[in-house]
Amino acid sequence: MKIKSFIILLLVLGFTSLSAQSFLDQSAARLGITVNIPSQYQVSKNESHIYPAEITADNPVPDLAQQYQQKMATGKAFFNSFFGTVTSVLKHNNNECVVLVFIPPGRGGSNYGKITTDSITLNVFKHISFGRIKRDFSYESPYNDASEIAALELYSMLTHYPVLKAKEMFNAGAMVSYPLNFKTNVFLEKFTRGRAVVIGKDRSEVYLYFMLTDKSVIEFEQYLGEFNSAFVFYQ
Repeated sequence: MKIKSFIILLLVLGFTSLSAQSFLDQSAARLGITVNIPSQYQVSKNESHIYPAEITADNPVPDLAQQYQQKMATGKAFFNSFFGTVTSVLKHNNNECVVLVFIPPGRGGSNYGKITTDSITLNVFKHISFGRIKRDFSYESPYNDASEIAALELYSMLTHYPVLKAKEMFNAGAMVSYPLNFKTNVFLEKFTRGRAVVIGKDRSEVYLYFMLTDKSVIEFEQYLGEFNSAFVFYQ
C-alpha cells in the first residue's frame, strides 16, 4: 500500500508541475526550446492561445473571412485578424514595446531547395518554413502553403542575420526579420510600427512580433538584443 501511495503521489506531483507551466513554457517545451524571458518584460498569464487585442462584445473573435484576410478589418479587429491567436504577450516595462510570441505546435512547411543551389538560401530553407511569413505578407492565395517560388520571392524581402548570430543568441540554425504593415491601424492606441523576427532550427520555430512606436522602432535592434538566450533550442 505504501508503494502504491508513493506512485500516486509522484503522478499527482508530475501533473501539478505540468499544470503549473505557462502556455508559453508548454508550447516551447513541445519543440525542445527552453524559455527565459528578459526581466524587462511582463508575461501574460494565459493558459491557452490568446488574441493580441482583448475579445469583447465590441471586438468579437474574427470571422472566417477576416481570419483569411479576405475582409478588411480595422482598429482592434485588425490585429486579431492579422496575427490570429498567439502564444503569449510580453509587455516591456518602459511601455515602448510589446512582443507577441507565436510558437507553432510542430515543425512546419514544405521542403524547398529544388530550384536553388545557393548555400545561404538553402540554410534558411532548411531551418525556417515560409507558411506564416507568407501570411504576414498577405502573399498569394491565403488558402495554400508557400510554394518554393513564393518562398524564394519572400526570401528576397527578408533581413538575414548571420548564422553565427542565430547560434549565439538562440542556438538556432537561422534567423530572419521583416517589417509588418499595420495599414495605419494602431495597436493599444500607441504602437504604429511592427517588426517580425523568425528563429528556426530544423523547421521548429519561434516568431517574435515586436510592436513598436515611431520612437522605439529606431531602437529595434536594442530590443532584439534583450532577447539573447530568451529562447534556446536544446536539441
